Amino acid sequence: MYTVIVADDEPELRRSLVERTPWAECGFTVVGEAENGMEALELVEKLEPDLLLTDIRMPFLSGIALARAVREIRPAMHIAFLSGYDDFTYAQQAIQYNIISYMLKPITLEELKKELCVIREKISLRYQEIAQGRAGQPRPADFLMPLFFGANPPLADAALEQYLHGQAVECGLLTAQDIPPGYVVLVTAIAGRDGTPLTSRAHVHAVELVLQKYLHSASCFIGGRIVSLVMASEFDLNKYLHIAVSEIVQSIERVMQARCTVGVSRTVGALSDCHTAYREAIGVLAYPAGLGDGSSRFVDDLEARGSIRSDFTDAAARLESVVKSGSRAQLTAYLDNLFDSLLSARRSALETDLMMIQLLSALCRAAGAIVDPSTVDELWRASPLAGLSLSYRSFDELRAKMTDFCLQVNDAISQQCRESGKLLCDQALGMIRAQYGDETLSLASISEALHISPNYLSALIRKNTGETFVNLLTAQRLDAAKELLQCTSLKVMEIAARCGYADQHYFSYCFKKRFDISPLALRRQNAEDGA
Repeated sequence: MYTVIVADDEPELRRSLVERTPWAECGFTVVGEAENGMEALELVEKLEPDLLLTDIRMPFLSGIALARAVREIRPAMHIAFLSGYDDFTYAQQAIQYNIISYMLKPITLEELKKELCVIREKISLRYQEIAQGRAGQPRPADFLMPLFFGANPPLADAALEQYLHGQAVECGLLTAQDIPPGYVVLVTAIAGRDGTPLTSRAHVHAVELVLQKYLHSASCFIGGRIVSLVMASEFDLNKYLHIAVSEIVQSIERVMQARCTVGVSRTVGALSDCHTAYREAIGVLAYPAGLGDGSSRFVDDLEARGSIRSDFTDAAARLESVVKSGSRAQLTAYLDNLFDSLLSARRSALETDLMMIQLLSALCRAAGAIVDPSTVDELWRASPLAGLSLSYRSFDELRAKMTDFCLQVNDAISQQCRESGKLLCDQALGMIRAQYGDETLSLASISEALHISPNYLSALIRKNTGETFVNLLTAQRLDAAKELLQCTSLKVMEIAARCGYADQHYFSYCFKKRFDISPLALRRQNAEDGA
């Protein structure tokens, strides 16, 4: 049985739809009613229905604006429009917002029943595709797997990029003319409520089904996870990536009744850097579930730029590859480039030491896989760290010291994540207090200003305040409006505009809903009390 919210500003028509429609017979259960677009949006966020049946022209927020707002918070939900206008422009625009049906008024009960059954079948087919998926790996997998693992030939940067682009064209991932300015790697993991891993090759299709609605992508199954390469312009990545990730999570959790977590890398500008992005996306899955919303995890949300991170690992992996398969000239050229980069980046002594340890570890690993142990010992004695001695007198002491150090690092990471999450939330609340008069203020605009994803900011606000962003913004605006009504002689229209409401009628509706009294009645009451 699918859940539905019914929204219409005509009370009699709305009640008729709710009470006379044989919802159960059509496969639906009504979980909420709304008399305007803003109320519908609030109910969608709270109740997370499968379907929103709404009049296309309603007060405050209607039509495409409602569909656009719904997609930001619940992209997996479907929308059915009821309209008294045969407007083809609306229908065209509606396609990108999960509009599953466009019905014209007047409509008979029998016609509505028939269309609801069609809608149920469409939703069922969609969910079935996600649940069952398809067996086997997609064709680009042969290209993607070496790309993510960094198993590339030892070529100079420009030559390597040209080679990888040619491989992408050959497998049908790109055309010869395509050179996307940005690449992002997603890693999707599905688990049961008890934590049992459930991800399989069949789920690759489910992820692609969502991604292809918004962005150019290709996915494959690697190591018990679905790994996706997204290729798009900066504009499209900023606009659609967080929506696509949310829909993947919501769709899989709704259909499979399982937990879905998606790790999202930073954007990289070259195919040769996609192994870096892959490691970032894998790494971010390891963060505790309490961070963010526990389902979509963007590296930029959880790790500060410029921190000591995966570029050391990238350098070690690249060095290991060149040592194993490159010539002396190629190895020398790579090391010259590496140390020149270190010099220009002005790394601290600690960062440089840590990188050298990783490089030496990679060299020993490469040598140990091929040469005999005695030669490895000789190579180590010739290394810059030959005189290094760890401070411990017995194995038990080493074990205790390492355990203690690991726990200290874990505590430091957890504490920093809590503090940074609260700091971001406090900054968002400060922006609400300072900018509530701006009618364009939104979760998206604040998250953009804070350089984090809307999903992550929404989750932080819920975790730290127990409220949604919309509720906090509305409360701030209406509390300020109440004070202006009681302490100034400004007109109601002027107060509404100062508090971020372009529509005076909508302002009055929200005000009465919060305080159980209209703005004019409050002003009269205040005048009488002061007389």
